[in-house]
Amino acid sequence: MSSFDRRLAAPAVVVLAALSAAPRPARAWSEPGHRVVAYVAEARLSPAAHRLLHDVLGNRPLADVAAWADHQDDRATRPWHYVNVPFSARGYDASRDCPDGACVVAAIARNAATLRDGTSALDRADALRWLVHLVGDVHQPLHAGDGRDRGGTELEVRFEHRRTPVKLHHVWDAEVLHPLLGSRTPREAALQIEGRIRAEDAARWAGELDPVAWADGSASLARTIYAEIGAEPRAGAAIVLPRSYPRTQRARVERQLAMAGVRLAAVLDRIAAARESRAEQGGAPLPARAPSRRAGTGAVTAR
Repeated sequence: MSSFDRRLAAPAVVVLAALSAAPRPARAWSEPGHRVVAYVAEARLSPAAHRLLHDVLGNRPLADVAAWADHQDDRATRPWHYVNVPFSARGYDASRDCPDGACVVAAIARNAATLRDGTSALDRADALRWLVHLVGDVHQPLHAGDGRDRGGTELEVRFEHRRTPVKLHHVWDAEVLHPLLGSRTPREAALQIEGRIRAEDAARWAGELDPVAWADGSASLARTIYAEIGAEPRAGAAIVLPRSYPRTQRARVERQLAMAGVRLAAVLDRIAAARESRAEQGGAPLPARAPSRRAGTGAVTAR
């Protein structure tokens, strides 16, 4: 059993009402980026995972629900979209970065567990919608950024050819997608990305299904992004970026979207296999469970 598997099997936690004061999250990748992740994933699903999606969504494509979570106006779930990992830290620490399970790492684990073990059709549908979205979120590097500027939402940058500054987080939510999308639809862009994924990369990405590792990878990339533009994670004077900045990030963005899609497919494959295995053995679905506060993460486990 992998570390991802062991953590998903841990006891449930309750997200406390104190989260009502949490700030509204920024939207990772914007809707087109989330749809790209979903299309990449759907192209790679096993037959069992396709059956799972049909059972939960009917004939709707996964991309149609990829941005649903961004439209949920619930203060308790706002922190689910991100995790703040200090740049000075060696990596994610649940007790420091995910109090009461209120971060994207723990939310991925909870929703994967509900989709795998849940008995309520509505709960499983919501869990799938959350899962497809949050796997995309955690691969947007500034959704694992430093809390001093709330993952770039308080750091202003300005492009050389524009007078109006924007937030660095917005640049990574939307601006960096423009060169990749161009005049293509998200589905067309996803097909292009899917065709360029090397088998060895896909195998490596699908072999790492621990959301902690995903967050650590994004946090490391966020540190690199700040170092490249010579900025510190704090609010202050606007940093000037060259107009070519989104174009220079294209390969990096494509890799993050591809990685998210491959991993989402692998997670859904494992969940579907676990459910079908139990059904074949005559076992009823297990009650949904979530990770402990100590672990702060989770995994999909076959039983």
